[in-house]
Amino acid sequence: MPDFAYRAVTDRGRILRGVEQAGSAAVLEHQLSARGLFPLEVSPRPERTKRPRFRRKRADVVEAFRYLATLVDAGFPLDRALETVSRVVARSDVMTALQQVRAQVQAGAALADALAEQPRLFPPLAVGMIRAGERGGTLAPALDRLAEHLEGEEALRSELVAAMYYPMLVAIVGGVAMLVLVLYVLPRFVDVIGEAGAAIPRTTALLLHTSALVQQWWPLLVLGVIAAVAVGVSYRRSVMGRAKTDAFLLRLPVVGPLRQRLVAARLGRSLATLLDSGMPILPALDIAARALGDCAATEQVLRARQEVQAGVRLAPALGRGHGFPYLFLQMVEVGEESGRLAEMLARAASAAEGELRRGLERLVRLVEPALIVAFGAMAGFVALSLLQAIYGFRVDLF
Repeated sequence: MPDFAYRAVTDRGRILRGVEQAGSAAVLEHQLSARGLFPLEVSPRPERTKRPRFRRKRADVVEAFRYLATLVDAGFPLDRALETVSRVVARSDVMTALQQVRAQVQAGAALADALAEQPRLFPPLAVGMIRAGERGGTLAPALDRLAEHLEGEEALRSELVAAMYYPMLVAIVGGVAMLVLVLYVLPRFVDVIGEAGAAIPRTTALLLHTSALVQQWWPLLVLGVIAAVAVGVSYRRSVMGRAKTDAFLLRLPVVGPLRQRLVAARLGRSLATLLDSGMPILPALDIAARALGDCAATEQVLRARQEVQAGVRLAPALGRGHGFPYLFLQMVEVGEESGRLAEMLARAASAAEGELRRGLERLVRLVEPALIVAFGAMAGFVALSLLQAIYGFRVDLF
Protein backbone atom coordinates (compact mmCIF):
# COMPACT_ATOMS: atom_id res chain seq x y z
CA MET A 1 0.00 0.00 0.00
CA PRO A 2 1.23 3.55 -0.70
CA ASP A 3 2.32 5.98 2.00
CA PHE A 4 0.28 9.12 2.68
CA ALA A 5 1.42 12.18 4.62
CA TYR A 6 -1.30 13.85 6.65
CA ARG A 7 -2.03 16.79 8.93
CA ALA A 8 -4.82 16.47 11.45
CA VAL A 9 -6.15 18.23 14.55
CA THR A 10 -6.63 16.44 17.86
CA ASP A 11 -9.57 17.08 20.18
CA ARG A 12 -7.22 19.31 22.23
CA GLY A 13 -6.42 21.50 19.23
CA ARG A 14 -2.93 20.17 18.51
CA ILE A 15 -1.68 19.86 14.95
CA LEU A 16 -0.63 16.28 14.27
CA ARG A 17 1.62 15.31 11.36
CA GLY A 18 2.51 11.81 10.29
CA VAL A 19 2.87 9.21 7.58
CA GLU A 20 0.72 6.07 7.25
CA GLN A 21 -0.07 3.40 4.73
CA ALA A 22 -3.60 3.21 3.32
CA GLY A 23 -5.40 2.09 0.21
CA SER A 24 -6.25 5.67 -0.70
CA ALA A 25 -6.41 9.17 0.74
CA ALA A 26 -10.14 8.75 1.43
CA VAL A 27 -9.52 5.53 3.39
CA LEU A 28 -6.88 7.26 5.54
CA GLU A 29 -9.21 10.20 6.20
CA HIS A 30 -11.87 7.74 7.38
CA GLN A 31 -9.34 5.99 9.64
CA LEU A 32 -8.21 9.28 11.15
CA SER A 33 -11.80 10.37 11.78
CA ALA A 34 -12.50 7.03 13.49
CA ARG A 35 -9.69 7.82 15.96
CA GLY A 36 -11.25 11.16 16.87
CA LEU A 37 -8.96 13.25 14.66
CA PHE A 38 -9.98 15.93 12.17
CA PRO A 39 -8.00 15.56 8.92
CA LEU A 40 -6.77 18.80 7.42
CA GLU A 41 -4.66 17.45 4.58
CA VAL A 42 -3.92 13.99 3.20
CA SER A 43 -1.59 13.63 0.24
CA PRO A 44 0.63 10.94 -1.30
CA ARG A 45 4.04 10.98 0.27
CA PRO A 46 6.85 11.48 -2.26
CA GLU A 47 9.53 8.82 -2.20
CA ARG A 48 12.71 9.82 -0.42
CA THR A 49 15.65 8.18 -2.07
CA LYS A 50 18.23 9.27 0.47
CA ARG A 51 18.03 10.23 4.11
CA PRO A 52 20.25 12.99 5.49
CA ARG A 53 23.49 11.63 6.95
CA PHE A 54 24.80 14.72 8.69
CA ARG A 55 21.71 15.82 10.62
CA ARG A 56 22.36 15.79 14.35
CA LYS A 57 21.31 12.54 15.97
CA ARG A 58 20.09 14.18 19.16
CA ALA A 59 17.78 16.52 17.22
CA ASP A 60 16.06 13.55 15.58
CA VAL A 61 15.69 11.76 18.92
CA VAL A 62 14.05 14.86 20.41
CA GLU A 63 11.75 15.11 17.40
CA ALA A 64 10.87 11.42 17.67
CA PHE A 65 9.79 11.75 21.31
CA ARG A 66 7.73 14.84 20.48
CA TYR A 67 5.89 13.00 17.69
CA LEU A 68 5.44 9.94 19.89
CA ALA A 69 3.98 12.04 22.72
CA THR A 70 1.49 13.67 20.35
CA LEU A 71 0.43 10.37 18.77
CA VAL A 72 -0.02 8.53 22.07
CA ASP A 73 -1.95 11.50 23.46
CA ALA A 74 -4.18 11.35 20.37
CA GLY A 75 -5.08 7.74 21.15
CA PHE A 76 -2.84 5.88 18.72
CA PRO A 77 -1.86 2.34 19.74
CA LEU A 78 1.77 2.31 20.83
CA ASP A 79 3.05 0.05 18.05
CA ARG A 80 1.20 2.12 15.44
CA ALA A 81 2.62 5.32 16.89
CA LEU A 82 6.16 3.91 16.80
CA GLU A 83 5.70 2.86 13.19
CA THR A 84 4.49 6.33 12.23
CA VAL A 85 7.34 8.06 14.05
CA SER A 86 9.93 5.80 12.41
CA ARG A 87 8.67 6.97 9.01
CA VAL A 88 8.90 10.65 9.95
CA VAL A 89 12.44 10.92 11.37
CA ALA A 90 15.23 11.84 8.99
CA ARG A 91 18.25 9.85 10.18
CA SER A 92 18.34 6.22 9.14
CA ASP A 93 19.94 5.02 12.42
CA VAL A 94 17.14 6.57 14.49
CA MET A 95 14.58 5.06 12.12
CA THR A 96 16.16 1.60 12.48
CA ALA A 97 16.26 1.90 16.27
CA LEU A 98 12.58 2.87 16.43
CA GLN A 99 11.66 -0.07 14.22
CA GLN A 100 13.54 -2.40 16.55
CA VAL A 101 11.77 -0.85 19.55
CA ARG A 102 8.43 -1.37 17.81
CA ALA A 103 9.25 -5.03 17.15
CA GLN A 104 10.03 -5.56 20.84
CA VAL A 105 6.85 -3.79 21.92
CA GLN A 106 4.82 -6.00 19.57
CA ALA A 107 6.51 -9.01 21.17
CA GLY A 108 5.22 -7.91 24.58
CA ALA A 109 8.10 -5.84 25.98
CA ALA A 110 7.50 -2.59 27.82
CA LEU A 111 8.43 0.58 25.95
CA ALA A 112 11.02 1.56 28.57
CA ASP A 113 12.72 -1.85 28.37
CA ALA A 114 12.78 -1.69 24.56
CA LEU A 115 14.31 1.80 24.64
CA ALA A 116 16.91 0.66 27.20
CA GLU A 117 18.23 -1.76 24.58
CA GLN A 118 19.34 1.28 22.52
CA PRO A 119 21.49 3.24 25.02
CA ARG A 120 23.46 4.96 22.25
CA LEU A 121 20.33 6.84 21.15
CA PHE A 122 17.96 6.97 24.10
CA PRO A 123 19.40 8.41 27.36
CA PRO A 124 18.75 6.88 30.82
CA LEU A 125 16.58 9.86 31.69
CA ALA A 126 14.16 9.00 28.86
CA VAL A 127 14.03 5.35 29.90
CA GLY A 128 13.40 6.26 33.54
CA MET A 129 10.63 8.75 32.79
CA ILE A 130 8.86 6.40 30.41
CA ARG A 131 9.13 3.54 32.92
CA ALA A 132 7.56 5.77 35.58
CA GLY A 133 4.79 6.75 33.15
CA GLU A 134 4.07 3.14 32.23
CA ARG A 135 3.88 2.05 35.85
CA GLY A 136 1.59 4.91 36.77
CA GLY A 137 -0.63 4.60 33.69
CA THR A 138 0.37 8.10 32.54
CA LEU A 139 2.51 7.30 29.50
CA ALA A 140 1.21 10.16 27.34
CA PRO A 141 1.89 12.91 29.94
CA ALA A 142 5.30 11.34 30.69
CA LEU A 143 6.21 11.40 27.00
CA ASP A 144 5.02 14.99 26.75
CA ARG A 145 7.17 16.08 29.73
CA LEU A 146 10.12 14.15 28.34
CA ALA A 147 9.79 15.85 24.96
CA GLU A 148 9.65 19.28 26.62
CA HIS A 149 12.70 18.45 28.74
CA LEU A 150 14.76 17.22 25.79
CA GLU A 151 13.74 20.21 23.68
CA GLY A 152 14.86 22.54 26.46
CA GLU A 153 18.18 20.68 26.75
CA GLU A 154 18.70 20.87 23.00
CA ALA A 155 17.88 24.59 22.93
CA LEU A 156 20.36 25.29 25.73
CA ARG A 157 23.03 23.20 24.03
CA SER A 158 22.49 25.04 20.74
CA GLU A 159 22.77 28.42 22.48
CA LEU A 160 26.05 27.43 24.15
CA VAL A 161 27.55 26.19 20.89
CA ALA A 162 26.33 29.22 18.92
CA ALA A 163 27.87 31.58 21.47
CA MET A 164 31.33 30.19 20.70
CA TYR A 165 31.08 30.44 16.91
CA TYR A 166 32.33 34.03 16.61
CA PRO A 167 35.39 33.66 18.92
CA MET A 168 36.35 30.47 17.07
CA LEU A 169 35.98 32.25 13.74
CA VAL A 170 38.16 35.15 14.95
CA ALA A 171 40.82 32.71 16.18
CA ILE A 172 40.86 30.74 12.92
CA VAL A 173 40.95 33.80 10.66
CA GLY A 174 43.59 35.49 12.80
CA GLY A 175 45.76 32.37 12.92
CA VAL A 176 45.59 31.89 9.14
CA ALA A 177 46.42 35.57 8.55
CA MET A 178 49.47 35.34 10.82
CA LEU A 179 50.70 32.19 9.08
CA VAL A 180 50.39 33.86 5.68
CA LEU A 181 52.29 36.92 6.91
CA VAL A 182 55.11 34.99 8.59
CA LEU A 183 55.48 32.10 6.14
CA TYR A 184 54.82 33.84 2.81
CA VAL A 185 54.87 37.65 2.89
CA LEU A 186 57.80 38.34 5.22
CA PRO A 187 60.39 35.95 3.66
CA ARG A 188 59.78 37.29 0.15
CA PHE A 189 59.97 40.88 1.29
CA VAL A 190 63.21 40.28 3.19
CA ASP A 191 64.74 38.51 0.17
CA VAL A 192 64.39 41.75 -1.79
CA ILE A 193 66.11 43.70 0.99
CA GLY A 194 68.85 41.06 1.34
CA GLU A 195 69.66 41.18 -2.36
CA ALA A 196 70.25 44.92 -2.02
CA GLY A 197 72.84 44.26 0.70
CA ALA A 198 70.90 45.95 3.51
CA ALA A 199 71.18 44.73 7.12
CA ILE A 200 68.25 42.75 8.54
CA PRO A 201 67.05 43.92 12.00
CA ARG A 202 67.00 41.49 14.91
CA THR A 203 63.22 41.34 15.16
CA THR A 204 62.96 40.56 11.46
CA ALA A 205 65.70 37.92 11.76
CA LEU A 206 63.85 36.33 14.68
CA LEU A 207 60.68 36.04 12.62
CA LEU A 208 62.65 34.66 9.68
CA HIS A 209 64.26 31.98 11.83
CA THR A 210 60.84 31.05 13.22
CA SER A 211 59.42 30.90 9.71
CA ALA A 212 62.31 28.73 8.51
CA LEU A 213 61.87 26.31 11.41
CA VAL A 214 58.12 26.00 10.75
CA GLN A 215 58.68 25.48 7.02
CA GLN A 216 61.38 22.87 7.64
CA TRP A 217 59.73 20.93 10.45
CA TRP A 218 56.02 21.46 9.75
CA PRO A 219 55.30 17.73 9.17
CA LEU A 220 56.69 16.91 12.61
CA LEU A 221 54.81 19.83 14.16
CA VAL A 222 51.54 18.67 12.60
CA LEU A 223 52.17 15.08 13.71
CA GLY A 224 53.00 16.33 17.21
CA VAL A 225 49.76 18.30 17.42
CA ILE A 226 47.75 15.31 16.13
CA ALA A 227 49.49 12.98 18.60
CA ALA A 228 48.86 15.39 21.49
CA VAL A 229 45.18 15.68 20.55
CA ALA A 230 44.86 11.89 20.20
CA VAL A 231 46.48 11.31 23.60
CA GLY A 232 44.25 13.96 25.19
CA VAL A 233 41.08 12.49 23.66
CA SER A 234 42.09 8.96 24.69
CA TYR A 235 42.79 10.11 28.24
CA ARG A 236 39.51 12.01 28.34
CA ARG A 237 37.58 8.91 27.27
CA SER A 238 39.06 6.77 30.03
CA VAL A 239 37.14 6.59 33.31
CA MET A 240 39.97 8.02 35.41
CA GLY A 241 40.83 10.69 32.84
CA ARG A 242 37.28 11.93 32.50
CA ALA A 243 36.82 12.09 36.27
CA LYS A 244 40.03 14.07 36.74
CA THR A 245 39.41 16.49 33.86
CA ASP A 246 35.82 17.12 34.97
CA ALA A 247 36.99 17.82 38.53
CA PHE A 248 39.72 20.12 37.18
CA LEU A 249 37.23 22.05 35.03
CA LEU A 250 34.94 22.59 38.02
CA ARG A 251 37.84 24.20 39.94
CA LEU A 252 38.92 26.61 37.18
CA PRO A 253 38.34 30.31 37.99
CA VAL A 254 36.19 31.27 34.97
CA VAL A 255 35.10 27.98 33.42
CA GLY A 256 34.30 26.37 36.80
CA PRO A 257 31.32 28.60 37.75
CA LEU A 258 29.86 28.27 34.25
CA ARG A 259 30.17 24.48 34.40
CA GLN A 260 28.60 24.43 37.86
CA ARG A 261 25.58 26.30 36.55
CA LEU A 262 25.31 23.95 33.57
CA VAL A 263 25.38 20.91 35.86
CA ALA A 264 22.88 22.52 38.23
CA ALA A 265 20.50 23.31 35.39
CA ARG A 266 20.67 19.73 34.12
CA LEU A 267 20.19 18.21 37.56
CA GLY A 268 17.32 20.51 38.51
CA ARG A 269 15.48 20.04 35.22
CA SER A 270 15.97 16.25 35.21
CA LEU A 271 14.96 15.77 38.85
CA ALA A 272 11.91 18.01 38.49
CA THR A 273 10.75 16.12 35.41
CA LEU A 274 11.27 12.72 37.05
CA LEU A 275 9.53 13.72 40.28
CA ASP A 276 6.60 15.17 38.32
CA SER A 277 6.31 11.79 36.57
CA GLY A 278 5.73 10.15 39.95
CA MET A 279 9.18 8.64 40.49
CA PRO A 280 10.49 8.46 44.09
CA ILE A 281 13.46 10.62 44.99
CA LEU A 282 16.09 7.85 45.29
CA PRO A 283 15.67 6.28 41.82
CA ALA A 284 15.21 9.78 40.41
CA LEU A 285 18.61 10.77 41.81
CA ASP A 286 20.14 7.63 40.29
CA ILE A 287 18.83 8.47 36.82
CA ALA A 288 19.48 12.22 37.01
CA ALA A 289 23.07 11.67 38.19
CA ARG A 290 23.87 9.64 35.09
CA ALA A 291 22.30 12.26 32.81
CA LEU A 292 24.61 15.10 33.92
CA GLY A 293 27.50 14.42 31.54
CA ASP A 294 30.03 15.33 34.25
CA CYS A 295 31.78 12.57 36.20
CA ALA A 296 32.69 14.74 39.17
CA ALA A 297 29.12 16.02 39.56
CA THR A 298 27.74 12.50 39.04
CA GLU A 299 29.87 11.17 41.90
CA GLN A 300 28.72 14.03 44.11
CA VAL A 301 25.03 13.36 43.36
CA LEU A 302 25.45 9.63 43.99
CA ARG A 303 27.10 10.39 47.34
CA ALA A 304 24.21 12.75 48.11
CA ARG A 305 21.78 9.95 47.23
CA GLN A 306 23.37 7.72 49.89
CA GLU A 307 22.97 10.50 52.45
CA VAL A 308 19.36 11.08 51.43
CA GLN A 309 18.73 7.35 51.84
CA ALA A 310 20.17 7.65 55.36
CA GLY A 311 17.73 10.46 56.19
CA VAL A 312 19.67 13.62 55.27
CA ARG A 313 17.89 16.32 53.28
CA LEU A 314 18.82 16.78 49.63
CA ALA A 315 20.14 20.37 49.81
CA PRO A 316 22.78 19.81 52.53
CA ALA A 317 23.74 16.48 50.94
CA LEU A 318 24.40 18.19 47.60
CA GLY A 319 26.20 21.06 49.34
CA ARG A 320 29.00 18.84 50.70
CA GLY A 321 30.99 19.22 47.47
CA HIS A 322 31.76 22.10 45.12
CA GLY A 323 29.67 21.14 42.10
CA PHE A 324 26.57 23.29 42.64
CA PRO A 325 26.12 27.05 43.11
CA TYR A 326 24.84 28.52 46.36
CA LEU A 327 21.59 29.90 44.93
CA PHE A 328 20.64 26.52 43.49
CA LEU A 329 21.16 24.82 46.87
CA GLN A 330 19.12 27.48 48.66
CA MET A 331 16.18 27.04 46.28
CA VAL A 332 16.33 23.25 46.72
CA GLU A 333 16.27 23.75 50.49
CA VAL A 334 13.22 26.00 50.22
CA GLY A 335 11.49 23.39 48.06
CA GLU A 336 12.12 20.68 50.64
CA GLU A 337 10.87 22.82 53.52
CA SER A 338 7.72 23.87 51.66
CA GLY A 339 6.93 20.42 50.25
CA ARG A 340 7.23 21.69 46.66
CA LEU A 341 10.56 20.16 45.72
CA ALA A 342 9.76 19.45 42.06
CA GLU A 343 8.49 22.99 41.49
CA MET A 344 11.49 24.61 43.16
CA LEU A 345 13.89 22.32 41.30
CA ALA A 346 12.39 23.51 38.01
CA ARG A 347 12.72 27.13 39.13
CA ALA A 348 16.28 26.55 40.31
CA ALA A 349 17.12 25.02 36.94
CA SER A 350 15.67 28.04 35.13
CA ALA A 351 17.65 30.39 37.37
CA ALA A 352 20.85 28.41 36.74
CA GLU A 353 20.23 28.48 32.99
CA GLY A 354 19.73 32.25 33.12
CA GLU A 355 22.98 32.72 35.05
CA LEU A 356 24.75 30.41 32.62
CA ARG A 357 23.58 32.40 29.60
CA ARG A 358 24.56 35.72 31.17
CA GLY A 359 27.94 34.37 32.28
CA LEU A 360 28.65 32.95 28.84
CA GLU A 361 27.67 36.24 27.19
CA ARG A 362 30.09 38.11 29.48
CA LEU A 363 32.84 35.60 28.76
CA VAL A 364 32.33 35.87 25.01
CA ARG A 365 32.36 39.67 25.24
CA LEU A 366 35.72 39.43 27.00
CA VAL A 367 37.18 36.76 24.73
CA GLU A 368 36.36 38.57 21.49
CA PRO A 369 38.37 41.77 22.21
CA ALA A 370 41.13 39.69 23.85
CA LEU A 371 41.54 37.68 20.63
CA ILE A 372 41.46 40.82 18.53
CA VAL A 373 44.10 42.49 20.74
CA ALA A 374 46.30 39.37 20.72
CA PHE A 375 46.24 38.93 16.95
CA GLY A 376 46.55 42.69 16.50
CA ALA A 377 49.67 42.68 18.67
CA MET A 378 51.18 39.84 16.64
CA ALA A 379 50.33 41.58 13.37
CA GLY A 380 51.81 44.79 14.78
CA PHE A 381 55.03 42.95 15.65
CA VAL A 382 55.29 41.65 12.09
CA ALA A 383 54.53 45.12 10.70
CA LEU A 384 57.17 46.64 13.00
CA SER A 385 59.72 44.12 11.74
CA LEU A 386 58.89 45.06 8.16
CA LEU A 387 59.14 48.79 8.92
CA GLN A 388 62.50 48.31 10.62
CA ALA A 389 63.76 46.41 7.59
CA ILE A 390 62.48 49.12 5.25
CA TYR A 391 64.00 51.87 7.41
CA GLY A 392 67.38 50.09 7.52
CA PHE A 393 67.24 49.56 3.77
CA ARG A 394 66.66 53.29 3.20
CA VAL A 395 69.48 54.25 5.58
CA ASP A 396 71.90 51.95 3.76
CA LEU A 397 70.92 53.52 0.44
CA PHE A 398 71.64 57.02 1.67
